[in-house]
Amino acid sequence: MTRLRSLLARFRRQDHGSATVEFVIAVPLVLTFLFSSIDFGAVMLRQVFLDRSVDMAVRQVRLGTVDQTGFTAFRQMICDGTILIPNCTSNIAIEMRPVDTTNFTGLDAPAQCVNREQDIQPVLAFNPGAGNQELMLIRVCIAADPFIALTGMVLGMEADATGAYNIVTNAAFANEPT
Repeated sequence: MTRLRSLLARFRRQDHGSATVEFVIAVPLVLTFLFSSIDFGAVMLRQVFLDRSVDMAVRQVRLGTVDQTGFTAFRQMICDGTILIPNCTSNIAIEMRPVDTTNFTGLDAPAQCVNREQDIQPVLAFNPGAGNQELMLIRVCIAADPFIALTGMVLGMEADATGAYNIVTNAAFANEPT
């Protein structure tokens, strides 16, 4: 018993490996912060590129180059302007509706996004207007996979069952009479 006590006492006095304990505690925290920063930057880049792409596509609608039958062309214009979003055309949901100016109701419900788990495309209105003076609202939602799965944990973003996050952007324009 005394021999065991002396071995334990000698073990407690040794300080070999004390830096390892600090390393094991600190490095996962630092790496989590680093990787979540990288992934957060990627999410923000996707958001900025989507915003810009929607603005450019809305300009084409405003100029009258996209009509009600041109939904596929409109979706392709948006996807052509975005980067870092793979399979954009299959992961995008676009809503375009006029605003009722008597009570200013528009796109009040939460954004409807593509459900990749069940391969459901939401049925949304795409109505560029009949040339009358009206305010049009557009909402675009893209289901995008994160580069690293830590972003949702750090930013509190909700992921669907497939692990995708929804990136939503809104735009508005006045549909001028021709």
